[in-house]
Amino acid sequence: MARTGGEGAKRKDGGWDGLQRFLGDNSLSLALFGLFLACLAAQAVTGWQAFNRALKDAGLRPMAFPAYLGSGDFLDGIFSNWEAAILQLAVLIAFSSVLRQKGAAHSKKAGGGNRRKFSLNLNLKSSPMEWLKANSLSLAFGAMFAATFLLHALFGSWKHDEEQMLRHLPPSPFDAYLTSAGFWASVFQCWQAEFGAIGLYIVLSICLRQEGSSESKPTEASNAETGETNK
Repeated sequence: MARTGGEGAKRKDGGWDGLQRFLGDNSLSLALFGLFLACLAAQAVTGWQAFNRALKDAGLRPMAFPAYLGSGDFLDGIFSNWEAAILQLAVLIAFSSVLRQKGAAHSKKAGGGNRRKFSLNLNLKSSPMEWLKANSLSLAFGAMFAATFLLHALFGSWKHDEEQMLRHLPPSPFDAYLTSAGFWASVFQCWQAEFGAIGLYIVLSICLRQEGSSESKPTEASNAETGETNK
């Protein structure tokens, strides 16, 4: 009996050790996704409260929380920001494969050995599957951008119709919304912020440091040192 209990305790300890190892090995992504879910929940609650205030001001009945989660007001807020953030990363991944920034932590070093001709043509020495694997990261972000852009347009149209309802005006056709200045103003508003933010990161990483971060050059690295991050 004592032996069985000992084996059970050993298996239990092993399971706990495995969980600790998993949490340690994936702590960065778990922390980021945890913040994402917390902010998403906060967005849902505060957006619902604000939308119901607008309904009340328009003399309309408030909307239940589950119904709000399927509204254009909530979904457009999600996908308009996802679209811009994903575009930012897609452009950074693609541009950093062919462009350089001297002194930036995440730029390849300038020089003939690191130069790569920008081309979407298949390499004659590679199979289509090898090409897809070699470009899978930028292709994945490109596909996610296309999907989120379409969803932003769709849910933005829903939101626009909801705003029209609050003003006691008729809804607009989807194609009219898609070509409207209001839609594209919201698109470019998000895009310029994302490109500005990533541009600032690239430039500031030349001369500023964060000890221990793999997104920064080592503290002792010179400003001209390129492509050398903390290990």
